[in-house]
Amino acid sequence: MVSWVKIAIACTALTMAGMLSFIPDAPCAEAQKKNEPAAAEAPAAVKAPASFAKAYSLWQANKMDEAIVAFEQAVKEEPRHAPSQQFLARAYYEKKRYADSIRTGKEAAKLDPKNARAWRTLGLAQLASNNLKEAVASFRQAARIEPNEFWNQNNLGFALFQLGQNDEACKALEQAVKLDAKNAMTWNTLGVARLRAGDRAGAIEAFKKALQLEPQHAKAKANLAAAGASPAPAK
Repeated sequence: MVSWVKIAIACTALTMAGMLSFIPDAPCAEAQKKNEPAAAEAPAAVKAPASFAKAYSLWQANKMDEAIVAFEQAVKEEPRHAPSQQFLARAYYEKKRYADSIRTGKEAAKLDPKNARAWRTLGLAQLASNNLKEAVASFRQAARIEPNEFWNQNNLGFALFQLGQNDEACKALEQAVKLDAKNAMTWNTLGVARLRAGDRAGAIEAFKKALQLEPQHAKAKANLAAAGASPAPAK
């Protein structure tokens, strides 16, 4: 089980020791509680269990503990209902119950293999558990289904970066910033990936872009300084 706070502390310690000079941003789970449709792509023959509506309302209200109980009941009533499995996996992820999220996420993806959200949630739980190869595979599947979804490309790029596949990470992150050019987190991580891939000029460009978007982005500032460049003067 991996805490992104622990990762940041570890990166800081390694930086001080001279072993690691550049710090990426960990991926964030997109805010989808109120926007994600309740009626995900469940097989037509599978009706939503009676508990699903209540569970979804609790999910929207951000009452995760209660939502988990209700989604667990929904899954018990109808284990073939893919949206119940998907939302339960995401609720487990929100509560850092990563093993449960992976188990349930795999079931959701099996029931509805064309649902990119199910694969994305599974990938997040695998990434948080440091199952990097599995996370890359899940994010790749999500990106195949929805190639123009920012979070698919962003999370795939970060997982590839963590796995040391820097050229592929750059490709995914470059696609992500094309989809959302205003995300400083992704520009910063792209910069670190470019540095690891040997593209210092491209890395500096990405760090500067992150700072244009968020002038107080501490990691981008530190990374730009470590790369031997200075921020662009304020206009």
